[in-house]
Amino acid sequence: MEQSMAVNLVLPLSIRKPKSVLFYNNQNISSSQSDPSISILRYIQALSQNHFPKKTTFISAFKACTNLLLIHHGKSIHAHVLKVGLANDRFVGSSIISFYSSIGHLNHAHKVFDRIPMKDVGLQTAILMAYLRHGKIHNACNFFGEMEEKDVVTWNAMLTGMVQNGLYGEAIELFRKMLINKLKPTKVTIICIISACSQMGALSLGQWIHSYMQRHSHETKPSITLWNSLIHMYAKCGRLDMALDLFYEQEEKNLETYNTILTALSLYGNGSTCLSLFSQIIKLQFCPDRITFLGVLMACSHAGMIGHAYTCIKCMSQVYGVEPGPNHYGCLVDVLSRKGFLEEARQVIKTMPFEPDSYSWGALLSACINYGDVELGLEIAMKLIELEWYEEGRYTGLINLCKKVGRIEDAVKVRKAIERLCRKDNSGRSMIEIDGIVHEFAAGDSMNDV
Repeated sequence: MEQSMAVNLVLPLSIRKPKSVLFYNNQNISSSQSDPSISILRYIQALSQNHFPKKTTFISAFKACTNLLLIHHGKSIHAHVLKVGLANDRFVGSSIISFYSSIGHLNHAHKVFDRIPMKDVGLQTAILMAYLRHGKIHNACNFFGEMEEKDVVTWNAMLTGMVQNGLYGEAIELFRKMLINKLKPTKVTIICIISACSQMGALSLGQWIHSYMQRHSHETKPSITLWNSLIHMYAKCGRLDMALDLFYEQEEKNLETYNTILTALSLYGNGSTCLSLFSQIIKLQFCPDRITFLGVLMACSHAGMIGHAYTCIKCMSQVYGVEPGPNHYGCLVDVLSRKGFLEEARQVIKTMPFEPDSYSWGALLSACINYGDVELGLEIAMKLIELEWYEEGRYTGLINLCKKVGRIEDAVKVRKAIERLCRKDNSGRSMIEIDGIVHEFAAGDSMNDV
């Protein structure tokens, strides 16, 4: 295969500058988009025939090394760039910065940036993306603020970086500044902000984005990915009705579309609808994946469909070749626990082909509290404390149950254990939208804090 050939080839570090500059007029950057390895092979072929690669050949080769994580090849090509005097070229430099950033060498990327005298917006955006890729949010924000010129790609890079690093409120605020600066949102912008709205529960802004898409649909046809993002946003913001309307209105659907609505429906306990949609997926000859089955199993769990949950777990690997993971088994444990089949749930946990996670143990602990099984509850609580899993409500329920049946010493034992665990736990934060403004708060905050 061409890719394996590219990986095994070793580029010379010392290369003569060839006389001919006419080679590969048909070589361009797009070659790396269809098959990255072809760019490497063409670059190597140019060298073997003693021809001088064009700038676009170098750029394509660096993009291929970035996509395929060919560290040795990328460094060798960089050495060639230095040899032929293209190190100060802004376009080549941007591709080198992206390469070093992708392999975790931010300091190398910064050195390349520092050595290029003419820093245009493209080069500055490349180093900005490098900061964001490595989670250097403070550096990225400062650098972004100091940039005299920014294009829509720069704004999109900053927005995407903020969302990927969990700064959803900051991303929404930056988006508003982008609109004030009269920059037109692209598909990348919209997908990014819809994701932020989903995480923040910012329904009003999400609806505005939806309206914006409808007003500008004649300019740019919304992609399936955009519609899927909107469906997810409405479901996350509690508007399952609007998510379903969008789903049924959408003429072109893919597996992600079905996975999105399946997950949304499962959270609302619509088990029969999820099973019906799963049948549609099979009829349309989509190949269900882990997310598909997780949506179905979550629906079975919330709807109490034990038989369907067992069948789903069984057919995942036997029929569709998808191995169930901890989340899938966790749903089976959850539905058994909810229905009071505590021993069966415990057996599922014990026979999992991997170490059970806190979700499965937590579901069974809740069931022990609800059904009054003190012995099993204490056993599971000690296991969860070993895993450093903290959710005070469930432990408190177990303590109260122990007191109720006269197991005072056990209640004290659990209390002391969770107090030690509590010292390690950091207070989580929540977000809510009030009058179009998203507020963030932690447990213990007052309304004045919000």
